[in-house]
Amino acid sequence: MYKILHKQILTQDIKRIDIHAPAIASRVAPGQFVMATSDLYTHPIPMSVIDSDEKRGMISLIVHEIGPATRTLGALSIGDALLKVVGPLGQPALIDKFGLVVCVATGIGAAQILPLCRALKKKGNKVIGIMGAKSKKVLMLEAQMRVVCDEIFITTNDGSYERKGLATEALKDFLNKYKVDCVYAIGSVDMMEAASAMTRSKGIPIYVTLNPYMANGLGLCGSCRVKVGGHLQLACLHGPQFNGHEVDFGDLNHRMNALKETGWNNQNLLVKTRSRGLVTLVKSLWGLTKR
Repeated sequence: MYKILHKQILTQDIKRIDIHAPAIASRVAPGQFVMATSDLYTHPIPMSVIDSDEKRGMISLIVHEIGPATRTLGALSIGDALLKVVGPLGQPALIDKFGLVVCVATGIGAAQILPLCRALKKKGNKVIGIMGAKSKKVLMLEAQMRVVCDEIFITTNDGSYERKGLATEALKDFLNKYKVDCVYAIGSVDMMEAASAMTRSKGIPIYVTLNPYMANGLGLCGSCRVKVGGHLQLACLHGPQFNGHEVDFGDLNHRMNALKETGWNNQNLLVKTRSRGLVTLVKSLWGLTKR
């Protein structure tokens, strides 16, 4: 169970792994995620399911190696098995026939937007993809996006590939030229906030996927709560997809920056392996007290 069947290096520090998980593969829907644990000594990691194959009992995940837990997971080889994979979690993304849909993603958000583009296309929509990356070197899943989208536009911050600039600039140009029926956005807080502001002024619905820190993905710790429509919501239970016009991006940005400042995944913390369970509990309680 949870054996790695295939592994692929996409870009620097980003890998795709295909895992044997038949129970999840038979039930997962676009937009949902799993909590994966590589061994007894690392905390669970929330990971979007970018593809699934019910016949083969396989799900595909993207590993972004940014901390000890993700590096441990990324170091596993074909034939190795994960300790635990819990899911599918979260609410399925809203997928409907809108007409002309623009799906914009930056960075690792391309992995999360891919299954949504695929599902929207199957519903009969015309799907336009906008992908943003810092450079061509870290651009990921371009080939897969070209397959599921009618057309894609790519921007790079340094101009090393396609259009130089930000994904939001390409989105702004497209919204000014065409009548867009719906927008999906996944990426940085700044990008999603800007996209939501653009669509609000034009009366276009937008759905964003939020990625706050999640300690368990089951709604038990409250660490992933966000403000939506003036109310606190848990991204792991009520999301991760929300109406972008109702999200309090200021609160979301403050919360995510606070986690970075406090060193949530600080590698300098010398923790004995036997104490990791206590550390996870402390993290969970910390999430409950941050209001």
